[in-house]
Amino acid sequence: MTSDDVPRWEQRLRAPQIPPWTLLGSAAVWPRDVSSPAVVMANLSGRVEAHVYEPGDEPSPLTQVTDRPQGTLGAAMTPDGAAVLWFDDTGGSEVGRWVRQPRDGGASTVLAADLPSGFMAGIAPTSDGGGVVGYLGESGMTIISADPTGAAHVVTEFPDAGQVATTDGDEQHVLVAVAPGGDWQRMGARVIRLTDGVTTAERFNARGEFLPVGFDPADASRVLVVDNSGGQPRPALWDLAEDQLHELSIDLDGDIAASWYPNGSALLVTALHNARHTLHRFEIASGELKLIPTPSGCIGAASARPNGEVHALVSSAAAPPMVFRLVGGDAEPLVELPGPLPPSSTTVEDVFVEGPGGTVHALLRLPQNASGSLPMVVAVHGGPTFQDYDLWNTTVASYVDLGYAVLSVNYRGSTGYGAAWREALHGRLGFIELEDVTAVLDHLVSQGVVDAGRLSIAGGSWGGFLTLMAVGTQPERWRSGIALVPVADQAKCAEVSPRFMQSYLESLFGGTIKEIPEVFEASSPITYVGDVRAPLFVSAGVNDPRCPVEQIDTYVEALRAAGGDVHYHRIDTGHAVPDVDTMVDELALFLDFLIRTNPPG
Repeated sequence: MTSDDVPRWEQRLRAPQIPPWTLLGSAAVWPRDVSSPAVVMANLSGRVEAHVYEPGDEPSPLTQVTDRPQGTLGAAMTPDGAAVLWFDDTGGSEVGRWVRQPRDGGASTVLAADLPSGFMAGIAPTSDGGGVVGYLGESGMTIISADPTGAAHVVTEFPDAGQVATTDGDEQHVLVAVAPGGDWQRMGARVIRLTDGVTTAERFNARGEFLPVGFDPADASRVLVVDNSGGQPRPALWDLAEDQLHELSIDLDGDIAASWYPNGSALLVTALHNARHTLHRFEIASGELKLIPTPSGCIGAASARPNGEVHALVSSAAAPPMVFRLVGGDAEPLVELPGPLPPSSTTVEDVFVEGPGGTVHALLRLPQNASGSLPMVVAVHGGPTFQDYDLWNTTVASYVDLGYAVLSVNYRGSTGYGAAWREALHGRLGFIELEDVTAVLDHLVSQGVVDAGRLSIAGGSWGGFLTLMAVGTQPERWRSGIALVPVADQAKCAEVSPRFMQSYLESLFGGTIKEIPEVFEASSPITYVGDVRAPLFVSAGVNDPRCPVEQIDTYVEALRAAGGDVHYHRIDTGHAVPDVDTMVDELALFLDFLIRTNPPG
C-alpha cells in the first residue's frame, strides 16, 4: 500500500509527532538545574512514550526511554537530567507508581515499591535523583518522599485531594495545590515540611482559586502563585513569612500564568486570550514586560532555561506541535522527527456571538474551497473546566478532511475567559453549555454557513456527556452523535467513580447526589434515553477511572431497551488512548459511522 492509498486522516495519526499535552500533564519537560537534556512524549514507536533529546544548534533526534504495551501517560526529569521519572499504571487505570529510568540506560527503579500505589497526583523530582510524590486514594492524599534507590517514607496524609507542585531550593519543603473538601473549584496552596509533614503555611481564597506555581529560586520565603480572586487569573507573589500577597502589575488581556526564570529576577509569563497564547518576560523589580515572539497558536509548555534561553512547545490547528528555541524573534526547532511530517490542516476562524450568559467565543474550521451551507460536526470539549484552543487536533482535522465544517464552542464553564465565565457553570450541568452551543449554531445557520438539517455532535469525556445530553434534550436538531468515554449515568458514576472525581462533580453541582438527587437526575443523559432519535456511536475504556465503563454500559443498555440505534465500542484502555493502532481503529469506526449517518457530500 502506498501513501496515496492511506487516508489523509490516517497519515496524520501515524506520522511521527509530539502530542500537544498528555492526560497526566505536559508533553515536554525540562530538568531544573541543567540546560540539556530534556524530555518529550512522542509516538515514534507507534505508542506515545517518553523520549530524551539534547537541545543544540541543530534539531536533535529522539532517544526512546519508556516502552509500555499501551504507551506512557506522563513523565518528569531529575534536576540534573540524569534520569527520567515516568508513571507506571496498568492498562490506563491511572493507578500505579513512579519509576526512575537512567537516561543513558541501566536498570529502572520503582519508587516507593513497598508503599501502596494510588492515582497520580504530581511529582517534584529532587536533586538526589528521587522525588516527592503525591497519590490520591479513597481517604484523600498521601505525600511520599522517595530516594533514587526506591526507598521511601510517607511524609503526610490528609483528607483533601490535591497535586504536588514543587520543592524549595534546599528541598526542605514541598508546595502542594489543595482542593479543600474535594472542591476543585477553590484550589489553595499548602507548604509542607518534608522532615516531619508539618504544614508551615497555607492560603485559600474565600472565592476563586489560589494556585501555587513554585518557590522563588533565590528566596524560598517567596512563592509564585496564580490568584483568581479578582475575577481573572493573575500571577502574584506570596510572602510566607508575613502571609502577605503582593500583586504584580502585568497589563495583558486574558488569563495569565507564569513560571520563574532560574535566578528569580523575572517571570516567564503566558497570556491566554481568545484561545491563543502569547509569551512574555516580566522583570519583577522594574515591572518591564517584553513580548517573546512565538508561532501563533497554543503553548503546551514553556521553560526559561539556565543558559538564558526560552524553550516552548507550540502548535496550532494548522501545524503540529514542535519544541522551539525562542531567540531574537525567531523560533528554531529543537527536535528532529523521523519520516514525513503529519499532513497539515486548516486554520481556525474566530466567531463571537451573544448568548444568554454573555458573549460566546467559538472556533470555526472550514474545508478548503468550501462554499454554500455545509454539513457540520460540533466538536464539544471536555473538562468542563477546560477549553478549545487554536491547537493541533487530529480528530477534528479528520472531520475537515471529509468535508465537514467543525465548530468548537467555549461555552460557559470553559477556562480562558475569566472566573465569572468559568463559574457560571453551576447546577444546570449540560443545559448551560448547550444554550451557548445553540446560540452559535443558530447564528451560523442564519448566515448560511451551515445546513441546519445536517448537524452532528461529537466529544470525549465531558464532551461525550454533552453529546448525550444534546441528542436526548434536543432530539430534533441532530443527525447523529459521537460520545467517546462519556459521563452517561450520574447515579452510577456516583457509585463507582473514585472519590476525588466525584468531589469534582459535586463542586459543580453544588452538593452530593444524596443531597440534591433531582439536580443530578436532570443532568444525567440516561434520564433522556427515551427521547433520543439520532443514531449514536459510543466508546468506553474498560479501565477508565474518570468515566467508568459501568455507567456507560447502563446507558447503552437503557438506550437499546428504548429502541435507540447505538454502535458501542469498548476498548481495552483507560481515559486516553496512547496507542496509535488503537486510535486508528477507533477513528476509522466513528468516521465511517459519521459518513453513514450524516453524509458530507
